[in-house]
Amino acid sequence: MDDLTVASTTAFHTLDAFNGDRAASIVRAVEAAMEGDHEPWALLVNEQTELEARLKSQGIDNPSAYSTIQWDPAMLLFTACVELTNDGRPLQLGETLTRERFGRFPHGDGSALNYLLEYIRPNRSITDNDGQDVYDTIVDSLEHLARGCEEQHRGHRRFEDGFGGMQIHGFLSAGAVKELRKNLASRAWTAAYDEPLDGGVADVAKHFTTLLKAAERRRVGIALRTHR
Repeated sequence: MDDLTVASTTAFHTLDAFNGDRAASIVRAVEAAMEGDHEPWALLVNEQTELEARLKSQGIDNPSAYSTIQWDPAMLLFTACVELTNDGRPLQLGETLTRERFGRFPHGDGSALNYLLEYIRPNRSITDNDGQDVYDTIVDSLEHLARGCEEQHRGHRRFEDGFGGMQIHGFLSAGAVKELRKNLASRAWTAAYDEPLDGGVADVAKHFTTLLKAAERRRVGIALRTHR
């Protein structure tokens, strides 16, 4: 199977404008609720009136009562945290062509971020500790975005298998987006000499950075979501 065939059969990867700070709180509360402790969720909703109002606007009559919410965790996280335009539609980041190029990468599982994580390397021409620290921070941020939500819970992944096949893999706050964009502009990293696609890492970094800049301009975080 060639790369183009692989790309046409994989899920589409989207970087959504996301409230990363709220998402972190929701993930913790949902994890507690799935262990039987609903109090953190109730406290969160009662403290965040904007969250309560958004959930009510989507048809949830009593948002603070987690047991009454019929949505799966992925749908709940997405609905609560996706950034919206003034007319209530999801905020789009970047141009359509950039989103398409990032969305289905022509290699492996179709994930541009997974490819970047596999073939990014520290730039050994930078020998000081700062260069290594920046590289490590880049990888940590990419890992959190690509796999931060994929924690196991009794054999099931919490934010996968959502309605319509939606999966939320991870997210970053607005501050983390700015830091990652800045670090990717540094000389702390390079591409592996044996990467299978000539220029693949550079291509991913280019389109990914464009989307990060779009999020930074809007002062929003991001989430990595897949759907078919």
